[in-house]
Amino acid sequence: MPAFSNAKVAEILRGVGAAYQIKGLGNKFQIIAYENAATSIEHATESVYEFWKEKKLDEIPGVGSHLQTYLDELFQTGKVKHFAEVTKGIPEAALTFLNIPGVGPKTAYKLAVEGQASSIADLKDRISSGKLQKAGFSTKAIDNITRGISQLQGLKKRLLLPDALNIANELISGLKKDPDVIKADPVGSIRRMNATVGDIDLVASTTDIQKTLDTFAKLPQVKEVLNRGDDRSSVILKNSLQIDLLVSPPKSYGSLLQHFTGGKAHNIHFRKLALERGLSVSEEGVKNIKTGKVNPCQTEEEVYKFLNMQTPPPEIREDTGEIEAALKHQLPRLIEQTDILGDLHTHTEYSDGLASVKEMTDAARELGYKYSASTDHSYPNLDYQKRLKEIEKYNYSHKDFRVIKGLEVNITSEGKLQAPDKVLEEHEFNIASIHSSFSQTEGELTDRVLYALKHPLINMIGHPTGRILNEREGYTLDWEKVFNAAQEYDKVLEIDGYPARSDLPDPLIREAVKRKIKLSIDTDAHRPEHLEFMNFAVALARRGWATPDLVINTWPIPKLLDYLKKPRMKS
Repeated sequence: MPAFSNAKVAEILRGVGAAYQIKGLGNKFQIIAYENAATSIEHATESVYEFWKEKKLDEIPGVGSHLQTYLDELFQTGKVKHFAEVTKGIPEAALTFLNIPGVGPKTAYKLAVEGQASSIADLKDRISSGKLQKAGFSTKAIDNITRGISQLQGLKKRLLLPDALNIANELISGLKKDPDVIKADPVGSIRRMNATVGDIDLVASTTDIQKTLDTFAKLPQVKEVLNRGDDRSSVILKNSLQIDLLVSPPKSYGSLLQHFTGGKAHNIHFRKLALERGLSVSEEGVKNIKTGKVNPCQTEEEVYKFLNMQTPPPEIREDTGEIEAALKHQLPRLIEQTDILGDLHTHTEYSDGLASVKEMTDAARELGYKYSASTDHSYPNLDYQKRLKEIEKYNYSHKDFRVIKGLEVNITSEGKLQAPDKVLEEHEFNIASIHSSFSQTEGELTDRVLYALKHPLINMIGHPTGRILNEREGYTLDWEKVFNAAQEYDKVLEIDGYPARSDLPDPLIREAVKRKIKLSIDTDAHRPEHLEFMNFAVALARRGWATPDLVINTWPIPKLLDYLKKPRMKS
């Protein structure tokens, strides 16, 4: 059975939607359905192939019954007859040009047919040689296409959340120097704390809209202003990123914030519910359709209150059950960073870390933790005894803090553990992780993880999918077997908050939470400053609806140590 990446499936769906537009097929709702499904799949942090294999495609927002049938055909045969029929006769280059920001389906088709461009490189040549202008494209259109190509080449990968957040926060800091700006926030996927971010959008509350738009245009990071409206502006930064700012007076800031925070599926569902109650929700406020009165909302809570529902935390506004729970006033109390008492996955210079046991532990103490686990890799040349003595020495001299003697053990390609049981017995907390042979079959990889879960001296599976965002997708496991084994042997699955990992992905966290499987929220820190990644780890856990009771590093040290001893007694 062919397995396609999320990016490839999204590209296929967008191509079909574009073909509908180019050929004048279907209606606008069908086209929108393909775009919405493509966006949901592209932003999903678990493989769409995994969703299909587990018969859970209906859990992806925007993937309706028809698209589920087509994806079933795609994953079984590698192609879809209907897709082939719809895209027949459309140059492949036209579908490639759809990736250029600002280029729509009809323009993409025109570039391939009338512009006779066969690739993006060829398109650049035709622009520089003047051939595109001779083909009938206006100077303005060519400028927009050139700008789009520049953006595309500067944004080959989605931004990792910390990078996007840093850019957003720098711009917000600049905006807040304007005394008329009362509040400013990132919205969209940044505010929902997605592991990766495609677009950076900002909103601001201000008492002088035009002055604030002027401030935005003059920020030192801005290269040029793309366009400006009455209450919004789009700019290109010096790093080629496009940033959109929307502003409102304070009285309607909550409406603006709510409107641009939720995922598409959440917003569609929420607005549908509002319409059923005779209300229309927009960035300006909540309108009574019958009377025409618009009620601007200063806070998001006011917006949701019109539907008599709780305000869902931004991280879970993806239409995965949060609206139903909010209507019943049954939203769970999600994990918060203040709940975390220690980081259970850190490395030192004994393996591949860049700091000593003392430096890493002192940094953890400064963050207010009560404990941390030092979990160096089980390298063959690791001086276990020297390391353990150093940990014991630290514990002896610091009665207010506990360093847990841990180890991250590689699960070998043969399905064994890199460290012998004698070594594991000397440690209190053993993590088992896959670091090699990712190309093995699903069955072989699953067996490796199951062996570790069943082993009486292993406490947790580290970064369970092995993915590295923007570099490699996670390996495929039989998650039903993995979850069942974690339950049976009462083992922990890690939520690794190292930004490039963000692993478990949130859909798998959600499934683990449903099964009451124990979790640990960690940073996989390799230097003291990496410990600051805990906020991203917690955000990932929140996106998976994790609650404090399931997270072992919210427990006081006596309870935690008591639990860590229990797996050793299983046979």
